[in-house]
This record gives sequence, structure tokens and C-alpha cells, in this order.
Amino acid sequence: MVNILVRWLIFLHILSALTFFLAHGTSAAMAFKVRKETELARIRAMLDLSESTIEIVFVSFLGLLLSGVVLSFLLRVWNKGWVWTSLLLMIFVFIWMVWMNEQAYKNLRKLVGLPYRQGSKEYPAQPPASMEEVTAQLKKLSVKGLVMVGYVIPSIVLWLMIFKPF
Repeated sequence: MVNILVRWLIFLHILSALTFFLAHGTSAAMAFKVRKETELARIRAMLDLSESTIEIVFVSFLGLLLSGVVLSFLLRVWNKGWVWTSLLLMIFVFIWMVWMNEQAYKNLRKLVGLPYRQGSKEYPAQPPASMEEVTAQLKKLSVKGLVMVGYVIPSIVLWLMIFKPF
């Protein structure tokens, strides 16, 4: 019975990861493209597209986390370093991405005249800022951190889960 449960949890863990990266792909594509945009309408459309998948991203991340934690109990691997390292790295990725989104993209939403959030509080759209202010915010955006934190660290976690080096 435990073997079947473990197989289902592994399936759900991988399915959650696939769903997370598929849904989060809209935000990744937006991050690469929006920096070069000069039209408010196109910037707004990209930000809205990215925002449209946020619930799927959070639910799939939660599924990924919960299935991983339950699997760790069932497989009795909490004493392994790779489990703790993986968990801590993914928590770091989550916290860093939320912080980075708060600093960059939520502010950009406000500047282009879209509804936005600060923390957990939602605010209505305000008149857009000047294009100079929007351009200045766009110039602050960097994908280097996104690639490092959003791709390299999950790749390390994948390596840890497959090869279990320690």
C-alpha cells in the first residue's frame, strides 16, 4: 500500500513541478520581453498575462512542497542532507521571487496604471506615471537574478533529488 502511495506522490510531485514551470513561463517570458517595451499598452498586456497565472503558480508550488514533505516522511529521508538542502533552496527561491516581484513588477504595474498589490493589500489603478518614470523602472529590471534563482537553483535541487549526493 505504501509503495502505491509513494508512486502517486512522486507523480503528483513531478506533475506539480511541470505545472509550476508551465504556468510560471508566462512570467518568465514577460520578464525577458518587457524590459525592451516602449508602449504602455504592450507593457500592461504583458503584466496582465503574467498576473493571470499567479493562482496556478501558487497552487502548484504548494502541491510541490506538500508532496515533497509527505514523501520525505514516507521514505524516511529527513536525515539526509540533500532533502534539507533541497527544501531550504526552494524556500529561498520562493522568498526571493516574492521579494523581487514586490520590488520590481508590482511597482511597474502601479507606474503603468494597472491595479497593484503592496504586500497583501490591493490597490486600484492610478493614472499612469510619465513614460520617463516607466522607462527608468524598466531599466532597473534584470533577468540575471531571475535566471540564477529561478533556473539554476531549481536545477541544483533536481540534481540533488536524482543523485542524492549526501
